[in-house]
Amino acid sequence: MWSKAEFRGAVLALGGVLAVILVITSVTPGLPGELLLQTLRFHLVGLGLVLAFFMVLFGAKWRALLFMGVLAVAFAHGAYYVWEFNKRRAEPVGALQAEMTFLNYNVLSGNRTPSQVVDFIVATAPDVALIMETPGVVEYIPQIEAALPYRLGCERVATCDISLFSRYPIENGKVLEIPPFRRSRLVVAPMTIEGVDLTVVGIHLSKPYFDEASLQELGYLRYTLAQIEGPVVLAGDFNSALWAAPIAWLGRAQNLVPGPTYPATWPVELGPLGVPIDNIFTRGDARILDVSAGADSYGSNHRYLLARIGFYAAP
Repeated sequence: MWSKAEFRGAVLALGGVLAVILVITSVTPGLPGELLLQTLRFHLVGLGLVLAFFMVLFGAKWRALLFMGVLAVAFAHGAYYVWEFNKRRAEPVGALQAEMTFLNYNVLSGNRTPSQVVDFIVATAPDVALIMETPGVVEYIPQIEAALPYRLGCERVATCDISLFSRYPIENGKVLEIPPFRRSRLVVAPMTIEGVDLTVVGIHLSKPYFDEASLQELGYLRYTLAQIEGPVVLAGDFNSALWAAPIAWLGRAQNLVPGPTYPATWPVELGPLGVPIDNIFTRGDARILDVSAGADSYGSNHRYLLARIGFYAAP
């Protein structure tokens, strides 16, 4: 049986490791995996609070206080990014001109219950559905098109990943390959809804442990967004939360506006206690009115997002 001193030593060692990890999440030195750590920063702070409690319990009160200072700085850094995003929601807009419902869903390419996924999409019948890892439901595309007849993406199954379905015509839409892997994971879909011209942009970023790749992909996305005029809806599987530094930098550079809440989408086993790595943003005179994550993932490893988006006149 361990003594109190041994327990205290073990907790302090764990706290030291966690403190180093939290410093990495805030400094962003360019180490592999730091995007993943930044996405998990609030979960790591929560773990730190548990360790701080045990530090006090085992007699390391002053070191617990110092450790709490590290936790506070890490929390404040992430909270600043969230505050910066939220501040843009307060920018003025004019009268509401149009609305649309939007489904953002990574269905998982190896989904074992694809018919349930498609039944859900058809029954929900959003105005626009952005689907990632479309090979998971590729044989059911005709059923989706029966409800949402306009499609962009997945013309060739061999290179298929991202696709967009719409009940409104897509005007000169395109599917782009994203460097450095040159995967067809970016869609740009101009359309008109109730007289409002807008552009839907969908993206599926690489896993966050390919940090350099993710940064290149975000750079290409930033360039693509800069070429678009008018209201924009940007959505997809970012594999990072909005409080990860590169996503926050993209939001700042392109004046992206988040929804009123940030529903967790992964891992599905944690439900609302997970992290929001699937996201929807707007730009210009558009705002997400409400957004929610699905209680049932229908065999995917991501929960879907269903949002209602409003388009406004210029203030």
